[in-house]
Order: sequence, then C-alpha cells, then structure tokens
Amino acid sequence: MERRLRKKAGKPELPASGRGYVHVCPGCGEALSLHDLRDGDQAYWCAHCGRGHRASSPPPGALRPLPS
Repeated sequence: MERRLRKKAGKPELPASGRGYVHVCPGCGEALSLHDLRDGDQAYWCAHCGRGHRASSPPPGALRPLPS
C-alpha cells in the first residue's frame, strides 16, 4: 500500500474508508447504483443523468456523509 506524505495540489482528500458515506451523483444529487465492469473494477452509475465514475476515483462531491 502506498503511503502519501504530502497532499497533492488540486486533488481533494478522500476518506480512508467508504463506511459512513453514500455515493451520490455530483450533478443531480441522486444515489448511485454500483456495477461490476468487464475489467474487474467497479463503477457507480446515475440512471437519471446517464453518467458515472469508477469506484476507485470518485469526483469531488460524489461522497456524502450518511445522516447520523
């Protein structure tokens, strides 16, 4: 596992774990569905907007904390 010593400029800092977060569409705010890809990776897809992102590289605004 790679350990980062410094924050990369321009990239948002992601949480260490996905627990406590829900993947939402940065465009419309709807919850995303998880799908398996042919290359073995996973991706989240928004049926409303017709776009998605790989689970390993979420865009800014794609993770929203769950209500406590």
